[in-house]
Amino acid sequence: MQQTCRQCSVSFEITPDDLQFYDQISPVFQGKKEPIPPPTTCPECRFRERLIWRAELHLFQRKSAFSGKPMLSYFPPEAPQKVVTVEEWHGDTWQGLDAGRPFDFSRPFFAQFEELSRAVPLPAVSVDYSENCDYVNSASWNKNCYLIAGANHNEDCYYGNFVNDCRSCVDCSFLDRSELCYECVDCTKCYDVRYSQNCSNCTESSFLYACRNCSNCFGSVNIAGKQFVFFNEQLTKQEYERKLKDVGLHQRSRIEEAKNFFEKHRLKFPHRFMIGEMNEDVTGNGILRSRRAHNCFDVSDLEDCRNCGWLHQAKNCHDCYAWGFTAEESYRCMEVGAGSYHVLFSLMTYNGADVLYSWNCRLGCKNVFGCVSLKHNQYCILNKQYTKEEYEELVPKIIEHMRRTPLRSPNGSSAGQEWGEFFPFAVCPLAYNQTIAQDYFPLTKAQATMLGARWKDEEPMPQRQDLAVPPDSIEEVQDDVCGQTFRCESTGKPFKIIPQELRFLRERGIPLPAKSFTARHRNRFLQRNPRKLWNRACAKCQKPIATSYSPERPEIVYCEECFLKEVY
Repeated sequence: MQQTCRQCSVSFEITPDDLQFYDQISPVFQGKKEPIPPPTTCPECRFRERLIWRAELHLFQRKSAFSGKPMLSYFPPEAPQKVVTVEEWHGDTWQGLDAGRPFDFSRPFFAQFEELSRAVPLPAVSVDYSENCDYVNSASWNKNCYLIAGANHNEDCYYGNFVNDCRSCVDCSFLDRSELCYECVDCTKCYDVRYSQNCSNCTESSFLYACRNCSNCFGSVNIAGKQFVFFNEQLTKQEYERKLKDVGLHQRSRIEEAKNFFEKHRLKFPHRFMIGEMNEDVTGNGILRSRRAHNCFDVSDLEDCRNCGWLHQAKNCHDCYAWGFTAEESYRCMEVGAGSYHVLFSLMTYNGADVLYSWNCRLGCKNVFGCVSLKHNQYCILNKQYTKEEYEELVPKIIEHMRRTPLRSPNGSSAGQEWGEFFPFAVCPLAYNQTIAQDYFPLTKAQATMLGARWKDEEPMPQRQDLAVPPDSIEEVQDDVCGQTFRCESTGKPFKIIPQELRFLRERGIPLPAKSFTARHRNRFLQRNPRKLWNRACAKCQKPIATSYSPERPEIVYCEECFLKEVY
């Protein structure tokens, strides 16, 4: 059936499979099912609702609500939450039940949840088991890393997001099991690769796109198992080394020339309609080893999932963002995993089961409703402890209350009922432009405010005349460069070079960047296709395809069969 999104007014389809899923995951209390209604917003708007709760590398200085200790947090100083250090949150000096309160049937559920979220401690960042990694978030098991997010099991990595199992990699995004890489996007198992995208098992190469098992190659597209290839031309070892020397990769100006030339070169070749391997019946992009995964992006090992992003080893989940390993029968969640089962409308659930409308409940919480920051607890509502029998009797009454409670839009009009909807934008303590929602769905202040979201205006920066321009060549860089402040050529904002970054660039013969970290991050983000699908035809056989390449883009897009015939 067709629905009209109550936020953007776009028409979207709710399929019979969707209805079957909603029926399957509807919670049961005392033998009676509490049906989850179909969503009233389109998949894209539902995606945005979740992303506003994830800040990643927007970090702020504030003090612990417990000890007063200065700390970095993804909660800005003006956020009213009681924020503490990660160590204090894991300590045994407090428990979430201390903030428990009875449910008030005279008031909306979301208003009571927001009040609870301000009364119970929340960890400043999402970090565990890391060493010498003060400036990271949504990252664990890292050592000597700086400004990385969505990142695990890394060492000596700086400035990146979704970097995992990597060593000595700088300014990379969606990088996996790689070493000594620089400015790479969507690459796997690469060594000493630079300025490349969508490559795997490549070594000692630069400016590659969609290449496999290549070494000592430059400026090439869609090649596999090659060596000494320069702009898709096969050369001898001596010819290749001579041409590479002439490029001048130690100079930033020459690298910019190579980038511009390579972008034009890339567009001459066919592009595969999606990135994916070993899949069956999938749509989306960046999908690995999955079955029946539709409208999914940057995922792996999924089965029977829909509208999911950056989710791994998950089964029967819809509208979930991050992270899995494993997750099952979950719906409309932001960060659910570590063995979670049947988590609905929740945030940051770790190893939970039968969790509804809760935030940051970890370490095996089960049967909790509307709770915040619980550990090891079960049969709780608004952080108040109940017996199993009391819980099973009270939750259906709250659900019925939510069915009768209008969900108010920012202009005061009714936008449906509370039950079956995700947390309203106004409940989130983060400003829209301080989260990854602004990366994927950029809005103006007026547009964000219309949704009920918060917004943080940038404070005007004093004009500085002492900002330097980084030297063009790494050979010109002096030892005192880390004491200098440079002007970003894109934003005009000041930025610095950290010592470990300088060491990496010098050892690899790479020039200093002329842009700040945030500008470099933005450029890498724009290299990736949007998490959205369009219907278009294969440029070779005219077969209909669903692809993340919009019809107006310049790339030549092939279906799977035509691409494989052309390239391999």
